[in-house]
Amino acid sequence: MKTLLIVNPAAGHGRGKKCFDRLERRLREAIPGLTVRISEYAGHAVELGRQAAAEGFERLICLGGDGTPFEVVNGLYAAGRPFFRPEIGLIPAGTGNSFVRDFGVLTADQAFDHILAGRRHRVDLIELNYDSGAGTVRRYALNILGVGLIADILKLTNERLKFLGAAGYSLAVLLRLTQGLSNRIELEADGRAWTVSDSALVVSNSKYTGGNMKIAPSADVSDGRADLVLFNGVNRREIVSIFRGVFSGRHAAHPKVEILKAARIAVAGTPPLRLMADGELLGTTPLQLKVLPGELTILV
Repeated sequence: MKTLLIVNPAAGHGRGKKCFDRLERRLREAIPGLTVRISEYAGHAVELGRQAAAEGFERLICLGGDGTPFEVVNGLYAAGRPFFRPEIGLIPAGTGNSFVRDFGVLTADQAFDHILAGRRHRVDLIELNYDSGAGTVRRYALNILGVGLIADILKLTNERLKFLGAAGYSLAVLLRLTQGLSNRIELEADGRAWTVSDSALVVSNSKYTGGNMKIAPSADVSDGRADLVLFNGVNRREIVSIFRGVFSGRHAAHPKVEILKAARIAVAGTPPLRLMADGELLGTTPLQLKVLPGELTILV
């Protein structure tokens, strides 16, 4: 297969470069004619994905964190849903590497072996439209969309705590939770409409976020629906109690946590709520979202 490897050397504070240096020879030996391109700055992998679509690559391998396939997929879809969609291999080398955990993959070597063995999974893709501040923007996500609290936590992590790796995300959770929540969210999911206050929302295609936080314990990447995890009307004490169970999934049993599945979702917030997708900060609500069932073939 005509194969392109896209490497993010900055992933995981340089872990991406170290991983590529260690695996490069094995990759080139195992995949004759392999083309390698390096992502040199934030957003560069979007352009590399766009080029890959134009050049007809049949297989793309992303070596980096969760943000690398996010950029590559959005490059592939820059001109709309492509008629031909290459297989996408994932080699985790970032800070969290959340998406691959759903497939039992914890290391780059495991992922490498699975790609060479041709282990394939059909997975859903989330299409989202949101306010960029300069108009409505369309993006696509594999893993997770955070509305409000989760996006705030990511922003805090990126600005002040990223040097701590996965521990920085956990610390950001504690710091952000001390501020509590004050908002009004209007939701619509597969025709059901309701309003909540002082709440936070995660829309998840897979189980994990922030590394090993099991935010959506019942999520299935191929069921044609996203899992909405709503922290409904919570105060600071309740938020802390909920997040104590996030790593095990026990938070799902908390009386202030509501989880449901839907294929089409709309979200509006007062004030407008910050958005995060696959570890990347986006714009704000209002948000329109739909699930594209079985849209991609993932090698992992």
